[in-house]
Amino acid sequence: MLDTSARRSLRWELVVTLAVTLVMAVVSLSLASEVLGRRRHEAAQREQLADHVQGLAALVTPQLGNGALAAAGRGQLEPVLRSNIGTLGIESITLHRLSDRQDQPPRIAVGLAPPLPPPAPLQDPGGTRIDTSDGLVIVDRALRTFGGARDSGPLVLRVVARPAPWTRTQDWTEVAVLALGVGVVMLVLGIGLIEVQVVRPLGHIRDAVGQVAMGNLEAAVPEEGPAELQSLAGSFNQMTQSLRERVEHIERQRKHLVRAEQLASVGRISAGIAHEVGNPLAAVLGYVELLLDPRSEPALDDTQRDMLERSRTQIERIQGIVTQLLHYARPTRQQPLTLRAVEAAQGLVRLLEHDPRCADVSLDVRGDEGSKVHADPGLLDQVLRNLVVNAARATAETEGPRRVTVWVEADGDRTHIDVQDSGHGVPEDVRERLFEPFFTTAKAGEGTGLGLPICQGLLESMEGSLELRPQDARAPLDGARFPGAVFRVTLPAGPPAPISE
Repeated sequence: MLDTSARRSLRWELVVTLAVTLVMAVVSLSLASEVLGRRRHEAAQREQLADHVQGLAALVTPQLGNGALAAAGRGQLEPVLRSNIGTLGIESITLHRLSDRQDQPPRIAVGLAPPLPPPAPLQDPGGTRIDTSDGLVIVDRALRTFGGARDSGPLVLRVVARPAPWTRTQDWTEVAVLALGVGVVMLVLGIGLIEVQVVRPLGHIRDAVGQVAMGNLEAAVPEEGPAELQSLAGSFNQMTQSLRERVEHIERQRKHLVRAEQLASVGRISAGIAHEVGNPLAAVLGYVELLLDPRSEPALDDTQRDMLERSRTQIERIQGIVTQLLHYARPTRQQPLTLRAVEAAQGLVRLLEHDPRCADVSLDVRGDEGSKVHADPGLLDQVLRNLVVNAARATAETEGPRRVTVWVEADGDRTHIDVQDSGHGVPEDVRERLFEPFFTTAKAGEGTGLGLPICQGLLESMEGSLELRPQDARAPLDGARFPGAVFRVTLPAGPPAPISE
C-alpha cells in the first residue's frame, strides 16, 4: 500500500519552486543591474573629471607665462585651483615640474592638499592619463608652455578626486524592498497561472477519474489548459468513450447469450411438448372432428355439438401455442429480397383493414416512397402484422380517435419502420421486460407473450433489430392525447457488400 503520509501537494511544490526561482531571478537581476550601474556611474564620473581637468588646465596655462612659476604667479594660481577643491569629489590639486634628467624625480611646483605617492606624473606633454587607486581617481594633464629656461621641464597638472559612492546602505534597503515587492507580485501572478493552467485542469481529471472509479463512464474532462493537459484530457475522454463502447458491446453480447440460452431452453421444452402434447392433441382433435361430422351416428343434439365445438376451439388454441413455441425456437428459412418499405407496409395495411382485430382503427402509412429494405417478405409481413395488431389492441381503451401509423424513414444504409399508436403507451415498469418470453400485459386468453420475442428473433436473423422507442420519441398522432407506444424496426437498406478476398 502507498504511504499516504509521504504524499505532497503538487500545488505547493510548484509554488515553492516558483518562489525560489523568482527570488533567485530577482536577486540576480538586482546584482547585475547594480554592477552595470556602478560601472556606468564610475565611467561617467571619470569622463566628467577629465573634462573638468581639461577646463582647469585651460585656466592655468595662461598664468604660467614662459614656463617659469614666480611667487607672484603662484599667488594668483592658488586661489584658482583652491576654488575647485570639493568639486566632483576633488581632494587634491598639484602642479608637478618634470625634470629633463631621467635620474631626477619630478618636484611639486604648487600643491593644494597633501599629494599622493606614485604613480609618477604623465611624461607626454599635451596628453591626459586617468588612474585609479584605493577608490581614488587620479587625472594627469600635461600643460603646454612656450619659452623659458633650459633647465626647466614640462609642467603636469594632477587632480585627485574621490567619487561619490554608487550605493549606500539606504540604497540597498530600498532595492531590497522594491525587489521584494516585485517578487511578491510575480509570485501571486505565478500562483494564479499555476492554479488556472495546471492545478485546475489536473483537478478536473482527478474528479473524472474518481467518477469512473465509481462506475460513471459518462464522465468527461474539459479540454483546457496547456497543450499537454489538453492532450491528456482528450486521451482520457477517448478512454472513457472506448470503455462505454466496450461495456455496451459486452452488454449486447450478454443479452445475446441470455437470448440464446432462452432459445435453447424453449427449444428443449418445445421439442418435448411437440412430442408429448402435440401428437395426443392431434389425435384428440381428430376424434372431435369425427364426432362433429354430420354423418356420424347417432346424431348429436345442439348442446353436445356446442360443447364439442368449444373443445375444438381450445384444442386449436393449444396447437397454436405449440406452433408459436416451435417458431420461437426453430430457425426460419429466409429468402431475402430488396423491397420498397412503403409498398410492403401499405399492402399489409390494406389486408388488416378487414381484420376484426383492427375494426374501428384508422391505419395509415407515411414516409419516403423510395425507402428500401433487404428482408424476407413473409417474415417482414409477419413482424409488421404482429406490431400493427398489437398497436390496434393498445388503442381500445383510449377516449379519442383510434389511430395506428406506420412511419418509414431512410437512414443511410439502414431503414427504420416505426409503428405508432394513439394509446396510453407502455408503463416504465414494463419496458424492461417487454421482450422476455411469456411476458404479456394482455388479458388471459388474448396473448401468450411470445409475439414480440418471435418478432425480435426474426429481425435479428435478417441483420435487423426491434426496439421500443422512448415515450416522447414522436409527437402524438392527429387528434390523439398521448404519443402512445412507438416500436422501431430497423433493417438493412440493401444486401450486404461481398467480402473481398
